[in-house]
Amino acid sequence: MIEASFKAERLTTEYVQEEDRIRLNLEDAQQNRSTLWFTQRLFNRVIPALVKLLEDETTGSPQASDLQAFTQQKAAREIEQEAPITPAPESWLVRRVDLTPSKERILLVFSDEVAHGAQLEMPRTAMRQWMSILRELYLRAEWKRDIWPEWLSPLSQTDKSNETKLH
Repeated sequence: MIEASFKAERLTTEYVQEEDRIRLNLEDAQQNRSTLWFTQRLFNRVIPALVKLLEDETTGSPQASDLQAFTQQKAAREIEQEAPITPAPESWLVRRVDLTPSKERILLVFSDEVAHGAQLEMPRTAMRQWMSILRELYLRAEWKRDIWPEWLSPLSQTDKSNETKLH
């Protein structure tokens, strides 16, 4: 495994239709940038692992799915808009993602298994926010949707009780 010497502080995630890939623009504390590319195939393996880490928070709780949905919606509402990070002059394709969870955070280490590495440590709330963004990008890209749990859908899409109309 490559040592991830680039320690990201901020990120911008976007779907690039011409590449049919997701681009992650990272920025460190000194405003150095790194641009990473992700294939759908890799994210289709990473997302279920991230979902499991988040679901582990409510294992054994009554109505765990409802609790997950509430926590997810709260995190999504708290997303703060920032200026996007522009892509770095050079970019590389991520071939491996290592996850190291703790109670408060999840450390992601990205590598191409040859020469490049970057790490991003996210508080769990930020991870939930990023998951909401990734889900939206999946919808825009028309990528596989069955990897997403129902609790990650916006409440308007999962709450069937909203079918009753009020006059």
